[in-house]
Amino acid sequence: MNGIELSEKFYLTYGRELIEAAVPDADGRIAVGIAGQGSECFGYDDEFSRDHDYEPGFSIWLSDEDDIKLGVKLARAYRSLPREFEGVKLRLKTGEGSRYGVSTANGFFRSTVGRIDVPTDPLEWMALPDHAIAVAVNGKIFRDDSGLMTRRREGFRYGMPEDVRRQKLAARLALMEQAGKYNYPRMLSRGDEPAARLAVYEYVGHAIAAVYLVAGEPRPYYKWQFRGLLDLPVLTETYAPLSLLVKGGDDESTRNAIDLVDSMLAAELGAKGTSLGQLAQEMHAAITDRRIRELHLMEYGAD
Repeated sequence: MNGIELSEKFYLTYGRELIEAAVPDADGRIAVGIAGQGSECFGYDDEFSRDHDYEPGFSIWLSDEDDIKLGVKLARAYRSLPREFEGVKLRLKTGEGSRYGVSTANGFFRSTVGRIDVPTDPLEWMALPDHAIAVAVNGKIFRDDSGLMTRRREGFRYGMPEDVRRQKLAARLALMEQAGKYNYPRMLSRGDEPAARLAVYEYVGHAIAAVYLVAGEPRPYYKWQFRGLLDLPVLTETYAPLSLLVKGGDDESTRNAIDLVDSMLAAELGAKGTSLGQLAQEMHAAITDRRIRELHLMEYGAD
């Protein structure tokens, strides 16, 4: 049972009835679930990650106003939950600084994306790191009586303006071509093998970012990016050649893997046979917001 499943089962077994009995005024005013930092919030936890943060806890989120009225009562109720469930201990660490227990929705978004509201200005979207958005929208909401969490999570997940997506993707495609098709062979021709390998790693990083952008999903923290590729709705086939590039190989296999990833992306974008550099130029030229179009082609915003 992964962390999300454990958390939901614990809530359904004990938490729901406890909240209804202890704080009936909370009905219609709270959101409950698990989200935020940690592998278990992405559903990626396993036996190796259970040495920390694996527990049958859940979060109760309130508005700032309701936190004043109900926060103490709900925190007291949470602390009365069973201390063990399915053989796993409940740590009972709660509050704004914890992943579990009672906190505010505004506090959650402030701690994950650095703001409490979904951006309305495209330039503000350029300043949001992908991994921060991924943390804000991961996990699972078990109940959301008034849409306290859901509306903003959906806004952060799906609300990126198309011009921002075009700019970010164009930049990644251009940087892929620069690293993979230009700098990698150039460094090899100079006999600088370490620099050539760094160019490959740069290519992989930009390629992964491009794949997530094409898939329309926020890219998580670096150690979960490869794992997350397998869950995307498109381009999961890039996992194998990108993995090969990270592991390293001879020049021929490296060039072949780069060509393969390039062709997969171009095909998914409906431009089979087009170079990534040309695709990047066309994408950048199609941006309608003048402020975004005037950014440098290779400017992809916060990483």
